[in-house]
Formats: sequence, structure tokens, C-alpha cells
Amino acid sequence: MHIKNTQTQYGLVARMLHWTSVTLLLTIVVIASQFQDMLASPARWKLIALHSSVGLVFFVIMLARLTWRKVNHNPIKSYSIKNWQKLAAISLHRCIYIVLIAQCIVGIVTLITGGEPIHVFNLLEIKPLIEKNTSINNFVLNIHFFISIMIYPLLTIHISAAIYHQIFGLIDD
Repeated sequence: MHIKNTQTQYGLVARMLHWTSVTLLLTIVVIASQFQDMLASPARWKLIALHSSVGLVFFVIMLARLTWRKVNHNPIKSYSIKNWQKLAAISLHRCIYIVLIAQCIVGIVTLITGGEPIHVFNLLEIKPLIEKNTSINNFVLNIHFFISIMIYPLLTIHISAAIYHQIFGLIDD
């Protein structure tokens, strides 16, 4: 396997970044599902800090993926599939990147407007940049939640298409 993408395959770096981001995203979702219905408590705040920390790493990985994607060939463009399928695949990937990166940015804004120190894996504490603004923080939290709902259908379509092409191949009829 090549380090960089080839005309027809994703390379080792692209695959590692992809599966690392998938693992991080699943971790983020599992952590969020644990604290979502909890009342305010130290245990809830620890989970939120972990969710935020993993989210920040996820954001860095997504930016690395985006950068790597920009400097490498996109194998989808050379697949032997119908043009509408190429357009759909490329558009879906772009939507996923936009939504996931937007989610990370909104998550960071949520942390900033929360007025609390930001803890990164208990290794680093970033002092509050501004005082808590409850109305803005609640608004941004609602956006963060809304975007999280948008992620599921996009990933479902992506996974379904990947399975379809794995089973039926990439040959144009």
C-alpha cells in the first residue's frame, strides 16, 4: 500500500486519518450519550471535559484529513462509476467535512461562552477567555445539538454507499 493516494486507491495516511477520525467520533458520541441526561454533578463535568478533549483531538484530525485531501489525488474521480455517483460521492464527502468541522467549531464556541476553564485531558487547563454568557451559551449548545442530529443521516448514507460499492463493485453498467 502506498503512503499517498494513487489514482484508484486511498493511501495509508488517508486510511489512517479516516479510521482514526471514525474511532474518535464514535468515542465522542458514546461519551455524549452518557452525560446527556445526567444532572449537573462532578461526574457529568468530567464526562463533558472528556467529550471536549476528544472533540479537540477530533478537530485536529479532521483538519489534517482536509489538508491531506487537498494535496492528494481523489481516487473517486477515477472510479468506473456513473458521473452522478461520482458527483454524489464527492458532494457527500464535502457535506460530511463541513458538518463535522462546523460541529467542532460550534463545540469550541460552546466551551468559550461557558465561562469555565477548558480542561484538555487533565493535562492542560485553559483559563476562561470571557465571562459566561448564558443566553449565547444556550443558543450555541442548541446549535451543537442540532448539528449532531445532522451527522447521523450523512454518515448512514456514506456507510450505505461504501457497503454497496464493496458488494457490487465500482464498475459502471
